[in-house]
Amino acid sequence: MVYEIFSNRLSIGIISYVVFIISASMHEYSHAKTAYTLGDRTAMSLGRLTINPLAHLDILGSVLLPLIAAVTGIPVIGWMKAVPVNPHNFNNFERDQALVSFAGPFANLIIATVSFIIIKILTFTADGTFIIYKIMMFLEQHDNMLTNIMLNALPIVLTMLFMFYMINIMLMFFNLLPFPPLDGGWILRFFLSPKGKSTYDKIYPYGFLILYALLFAGILRTVLGFIQTVSQHMLGKSINIIFSI
Repeated sequence: MVYEIFSNRLSIGIISYVVFIISASMHEYSHAKTAYTLGDRTAMSLGRLTINPLAHLDILGSVLLPLIAAVTGIPVIGWMKAVPVNPHNFNNFERDQALVSFAGPFANLIIATVSFIIIKILTFTADGTFIIYKIMMFLEQHDNMLTNIMLNALPIVLTMLFMFYMINIMLMFFNLLPFPPLDGGWILRFFLSPKGKSTYDKIYPYGFLILYALLFAGILRTVLGFIQTVSQHMLGKSINIIFSI
């Protein structure tokens, strides 16, 4: 049952971590792919032009801190290794840097959108019965080892589908925050005046301190919590149907 998975801290922690690693890897791959398309081969030469999570993992940000958060409940900001970019390879540094930065959150938007559409299709009513229930009935009627495995795995698949939607929404909005060194900071920099760019460059080294200050002050959690609430509300009755499986 999906509800039972969410009630088990270890189970939902593992699923959330797996979904985060996959989603964040797609985020970083999109940075690398866009940079390559715009003429910078730095990421490719370093093996970062791949969706393989092992190429993007950061021991502290992708492993240790998430584990600490899972065990202690302490709010932390996890991350993957930043994709290296050589701006000298771009035709237009400021524009291309902004495009590379936008590519990561855009990848998260695509994943979240696809997950949302699949959830809506599964919870669509056909002949008075939700499609997900029709799938379950089909699996129960064709009783064999394969269908039993699929039926037992269905709650996990639905949980992952829901987490792909929620985590990618959160990753997208978090990375679009207009603070360095987040993607949103580089996008903001593109639209600033020369004086504004100079100020941004001075603030850049202290970006993470600003983020952690906002986090521990509760401001960042409040903003992301609001986004989470709105995202769940957008699912409507679908979320209740998923949790009833």
